[in-house]
Parts: sequence; C-alpha cells; structure tokens
Amino acid sequence: MNQFICMKCKTAYPLDVPRWKCDCGFILDIEFRPVFDLEKIKRRKPTMWRYREAIPIQDDVNIVSFDEGFTPLIEIDFDYKPVLIKQDQLFQTGSYKDRGASVLVSKVKELQIKQVVEDSSGNAGSAISAYCAKADIDCNIFVPEDTAPGKLLQIQFCGAKLNIVPGKREDAANAVLRAAQKIYYASHSWNPFFFHGTKTFAFEVCEQLGWKSPDTIILPVGNGTLLLGTYIGFNELLSSEIIDKIPKIIAIQAANCAPLYRAFKEKLKKVPAISTV
Repeated sequence: MNQFICMKCKTAYPLDVPRWKCDCGFILDIEFRPVFDLEKIKRRKPTMWRYREAIPIQDDVNIVSFDEGFTPLIEIDFDYKPVLIKQDQLFQTGSYKDRGASVLVSKVKELQIKQVVEDSSGNAGSAISAYCAKADIDCNIFVPEDTAPGKLLQIQFCGAKLNIVPGKREDAANAVLRAAQKIYYASHSWNPFFFHGTKTFAFEVCEQLGWKSPDTIILPVGNGTLLLGTYIGFNELLSSEIIDKIPKIIAIQAANCAPLYRAFKEKLKKVPAISTV
C-alpha cells in the first residue's frame, strides 16, 4: 500500500527510492494508509506532527521540524458573516509552505540524500532552505531575477546557494529541471511528499472545529500546493470516517495572474501561459 503511484499511467514505485516524478514524465501521488488515533493526537503537543501516523515518514529519528503547525483560527466578520481565518503566516519562515518543507526534507533525510535543488519565487525557497539547514543538507535555490529582495536575504541567511536566473519564473523552473537531472529535486510543486505536509492544514482545521468538516474552504492558489494538500487531507479524513463530507474547496487567483481560473472557466485542456506584457 505504501508506494508512489503515477496519476496518469498508474505505474507504482517504492517509497524508499529517491524519485519525484514518473518515468512517463507525469506527477506522482503517494498511496498511504493514514491512521488517526484521536485520543493519542489530543495528548501530543500542538504541532502538525501530532498527526504522526498520518504522515508517510518511516522513522521518527528523521523528522526535521521547528515545531510548526496548529496555527490559530481567528474569527472576523465579512458583511456581518463570521469567517474563520487560518493564521499560517505565523510559521517560522512566514508561510504555509513550512508544512510541506518539514515533511519533504524529513523524507530527504530519511533517504540519506545530501544535496537538493528547488525553484521558487520566494516562500517555498525560504522554507526548503530553512529545513535543509537544520538537517545539514546542501540546498540550491533557483529564483527569477525579480524575486523580492527580502526573500533572497532569507534564503541566503539559511545558508542555501542562491541561483538568480535571468528572466521570469518559467526560466527559473527550466533551469532547475536541468539541474535536477543530477541532483534530487525537492520541489514544492512536483514532489508528492510536499503535499503530504500541506495536507496537515486540513487535519488542523477539522480538529479545531471539533473534528468536523467546515462547509467551505477558500484558498489562495499559485501552483496549487496548498489546494492539493487540503484535498488530500480532507479525503484521508473522510476515508478514515473521521468526517462525513469533504468541504467545498474554492480556489482564488489574483486577476493579473490567473491561469488556472482561465483554464477552468474556458474548459481548456492545458493551463495557458501567463502574459508578461
């Protein structure tokens, strides 16, 4: 049951072999049977690793963590309607991507990989850099030249090697794919272990609501790593009979960068390129 599975051709691969995509070139998922012991979870400290048996890391000694997780839900009013806001900006590097970085880098450590590459426009690079620093793993981050200076400093502060790629975000992605032919790709948009970190968002929300599913989740979406993880998390809770429904999941993209929105609305078979004009 514990294995990689290609989401396109359904080829299976063992989890204990370094891999971030299928041989056919498509993205992988992880077939994994999570366990939710609610009494055991309640007794543990408030981090995302309280759901230890629902996270596909084999040995606890390999866990790389800054005690991330269990961020508060704050109620605010929108037009006199109460809405709960999950405060993942309180994570150590400033974004929810610490969830994915903790699980992914833990798996990198478990596989005894000593060097990784990653591409980012800021937040993911900062997260992967920080967790690699704690695990003593060499980290190379590829960023587009217009990356925010604060994020560049954060990546460098963590000791990662910074590769500033001329051009746009796509150019950085192409550069890292060339590097990934020789070095393990610790990708927040390709590597399925990252999604099995972001899925803890769903676990926390349900626990904070008394192990009930919310009616609706609204998520900001770039590459969709939080959206994918959230769906995986709610689906695992449903399959384990912890909740009785998956909430409606609504993805939000900024008007000036909304390729997924356009693909959905226009029923396109491929996500369109982003205009830089």
